[in-house]
Amino acid sequence: MLSPKSVTVLGGGITGLSAALHLSRRLPAHSAVCINLIERSARLGGWVFSERVQVKDAKGHEADVLLESGPRTLRPNSKALLELIHLLDLAPSILTVPRSAPAARNRFLRLPSSDGLTTIPSSFISLLASPLATILVPAVLRDVRRTSGKVLNMDSSEDESVDAFLTRHFGAEFARTFGSALVHGIYATDSRILSTRAAFPTLRQLEQHGNGSVVRGAFAETFSSMRSSKLSEIPVAKGYDLGDVVDLMKGVSVYSFHNGMQTLTQSMATHLQEQPNVNILQRDGAQTLRKNNDHYEVTTKSGRRITSTHLLAALPLPQLHRILEDSSSSHADITALPQLPHLLENPSSSVTVVNLIFPPSSTPIHPDGFGYLIPRPSNDYPASSLGMLGTVFDSSALSGQDHYPTANGNTQGKFVKLTIMLGGPYGKPSPTPSSPEFLPALLNELQTHLGRREPLPEPCVVKIREHQDCIPTPTVGHTTRMKELAAAVKERWGPNAAVIGAGVGGVSIGDCVESGRRAAYELSF
Repeated sequence: MLSPKSVTVLGGGITGLSAALHLSRRLPAHSAVCINLIERSARLGGWVFSERVQVKDAKGHEADVLLESGPRTLRPNSKALLELIHLLDLAPSILTVPRSAPAARNRFLRLPSSDGLTTIPSSFISLLASPLATILVPAVLRDVRRTSGKVLNMDSSEDESVDAFLTRHFGAEFARTFGSALVHGIYATDSRILSTRAAFPTLRQLEQHGNGSVVRGAFAETFSSMRSSKLSEIPVAKGYDLGDVVDLMKGVSVYSFHNGMQTLTQSMATHLQEQPNVNILQRDGAQTLRKNNDHYEVTTKSGRRITSTHLLAALPLPQLHRILEDSSSSHADITALPQLPHLLENPSSSVTVVNLIFPPSSTPIHPDGFGYLIPRPSNDYPASSLGMLGTVFDSSALSGQDHYPTANGNTQGKFVKLTIMLGGPYGKPSPTPSSPEFLPALLNELQTHLGRREPLPEPCVVKIREHQDCIPTPTVGHTTRMKELAAAVKERWGPNAAVIGAGVGGVSIGDCVESGRRAAYELSF
C-alpha cells in the first residue's frame, strides 16, 4: 500500500546518494515517509571507484597499493562534504595534504617546447626564474592595466567561454597554456566551449570586484580577508552540522581517505541501508516515468512499478531524456511525464584512466609534486593521438594510502604509482587501449614528458578503465538553460519534482553532494 507521502530518487551516484541521505535525516523512520533509491548498475557511487591491489616486484618487494580510477582528492571548501564527514563519523579516515607539502606546492605543465616538465611558479621569486614568466608577467600586466572594456555582472545572464574570458583578460597565449590545461584537469574538455559562468563563477566575481581586472579583484578580496580578524579559514554556514571537522582542515590543500574515495560512497550507502524507511533497488534502472493524478510512477526495466508523491531525478541528462522518450501512456488515467528542454544541449567527455605501478627505484621516476597537465596543442587537437590530458603523481600526493609489510620497516623503497588521463577533447586514444601497441606508446610518451633519457622500468601493475560520457560539459549559456529547465520541471511535472546532478550543477563531488542536499530540503511534504 502506498504510504501517505513518499519520494523516489532516480540514480545512485553521488548526487542521488546525498539526496537520499539528507531525506532520511529530514524524514526519519517515524515520519512514515518511504524513500526509494533506484540505481540501474550493481554498485552505488557513480564514477567513484577505489581498488586495492597486492603488488610484488622481481626483487620481492611487496605492498598493498590503493588505486583510484575516478576522483581522488577533495578540497576543504565544500561545507556539504565536511558535514557528511561529520555525520558519517569519517574524520578518523581522513588523509590530508598540507599546503606546505610538495604535492600542494609543486605542480607542472608539459610544454612541447621544453625538455621534460615545467614547474608552475608558486611565488613571486619562483616566477622571476621561471621560463613561464614570459607568458605570465605580460598577462598579469595586461589585466591589471584594464580600465575599460566589458565587465560581466554576476547577476547578468551574459556568458562566454573560459577561453574567451581568459583571452580578454590575459591574452590568447595565457588562455591556451594555462586555461586549457586547467580545464583538461577538471572537465577533460575544450576550454573554448566551457561556460565561465557555470564552471568558474569566481572569475566573474573577481572581474566585478576589480572593476574589470581579475588580478585587482583577487588583491581586493585578499586584503579584505586580511583586515577581518573574525574570518576563519572555512566560514561556517548556518544549517550545516560540521562538528569539529572544520578544525581538521586548517592548513589543508586537499584531502582524501586512507582507503580511498569509495570510503565516502560506501559509508553513505551503508547509512541508507540501515534506515528502515529507505528502500534501495539496484541493477534495475528506470524504464518509464508517468504521473497518475498526484503520484509519480516509475516502471523499472524488470517491470517493477514504484509509486511516490515526490520525485528527484539525479540521472545524466541524456539518460533522463531517453527515459522520457520511452515513456508512453498505457492507461487512460496515467500519462507519461512530458519531455523537458535542454536535456541534450551539453556534450559529455569520455576519459580513459590508466593506473601504473612501477617497482621501487633508486632513481626517482618523477619530480616530487602533485602531477602535470598538458595544454591544448597550438595547432588544435589532432585527429589521431594518445590524447594525454595530464598525469597525477599519486605516490607524492597520497602515499599514506599504501601499506607496506612491517618487517621491511622504512628501508624498503616505495612503489611508484601514477594515474594518466587521456581522451576528452582528443576523442578515443590512438592506439586504442585494447591494442598491444597502446602501453608501449603510452610509456614512451610518459618518458618524453618526464624528460628521461633512459626508458621507464616495466610497470608491475597496469589498470585501464574507459569511462564513457563521465563528465558533463556545461557549455556557454548553461546557467540560463538550467533555470529554464527548473522552471519547466515545475510547470510540466509539478512542484514535487526536481532534476538535479552533475549535468545541472557543478561536476565536483562537493557540488554533487550540495546539489542532493539542497534538493532534499527544498521538497515540500
